[in-house]
Amino acid sequence: MNWSLTDKLIILVTGILQLFIIGSTETELYVAWILTTLAVLFLTELKRDIGWSIGATVICMAVAPFFPGVLIAFPMALYALAASQPSSRRGLDIAVRAVLSVAMLSEVYYLTGNIVTTAYSLLIMALAGYLAVKTGLARRKETLLLSKFDDARQDSLNAKRLGEEIMKNADNEVYTARLKERNRIAREIHDNVGHMITRVIVQMQAIKIINKDEKVARQLDSVSETLDLAMTGIRKSVHELHDDSIDVSIAVNDIIKTLPERFDVDVNTSIESPADNKTKSCILGIIKEAVTNISKYSSGDKVRIEVVENNTFWRILVRDNGENPERDYMLTGDYMASGGLGLKNIASRAASCGGRASVRSGKDGFEIMATLPKAAEA
Repeated sequence: MNWSLTDKLIILVTGILQLFIIGSTETELYVAWILTTLAVLFLTELKRDIGWSIGATVICMAVAPFFPGVLIAFPMALYALAASQPSSRRGLDIAVRAVLSVAMLSEVYYLTGNIVTTAYSLLIMALAGYLAVKTGLARRKETLLLSKFDDARQDSLNAKRLGEEIMKNADNEVYTARLKERNRIAREIHDNVGHMITRVIVQMQAIKIINKDEKVARQLDSVSETLDLAMTGIRKSVHELHDDSIDVSIAVNDIIKTLPERFDVDVNTSIESPADNKTKSCILGIIKEAVTNISKYSSGDKVRIEVVENNTFWRILVRDNGENPERDYMLTGDYMASGGLGLKNIASRAASCGGRASVRSGKDGFEIMATLPKAAEA
């Protein structure tokens, strides 16, 4: 509810009653209405500055001797004074307000010469001051409540964001633990089962050499074939488990450790879903080749690596701020075909996943970019 507007209506009605008590002419009544309306608009709505309120009050007091009907604007002026925002000199503001209030009341008595009218004006002005203070307190309380509400809402948003972060970290921990477990299982299969089958295969070969019975030899060949198939299956399973256990973000951070210490490396991996093993191999292979190129040729000191997952493709970007004539030489002609072996490997890896790679060299450094479709065919 707009309490300020309600206050002004109350003061306006009481001021009109005062006007009739004073006994103004019709012209004065008309002028008083205009001035009162202006006071309502300009004194209490458009600006609540103490300087503006003091100026408007002085103007009303200067006009009142010529148009006594303007006296009804005095309570409104007092309301504006009481409701205006104080300046840094609070004590001086209070003194000025008190002096102007006494001056307005004195002018009412001077112009009307009627103690009853003066008392009525004092009553209305006291009401205006009371309403201004009361509304000011209510406004400050409302502002405080809104501030607390905003703080509570911000705290709620922060708590929600923190909860989401905790959930995300928990998911990442579970995902990392799963990858470590897969890697452990693959290692154990390779170290234990793989080695035992390899030993059995070697023993079978030795038995086949010393065996003279053809029937036994055929059975031994069958067993050897079965063991070879089993070993091939184990190797394939171990390889797949190992590839599944690779996290692209972690692997990228491992790769950049091979860069010389002079480089300031910024890595950004925006990955929402795990990549398939072939795509992982392409991404990491491209980054390895690009990092090797930087280590060998770059004269800069800053490196930025990005692996970003989009809806339909992966984007790999490796950029450094160094300049090197030898790298510029690689860009002559069909650079991905006639350049260095590293650039050829990058192009080949991107093509093997159905993507493409490009390089750019300029004053701001050297950039390698590759895009790989998410649904690449083998």
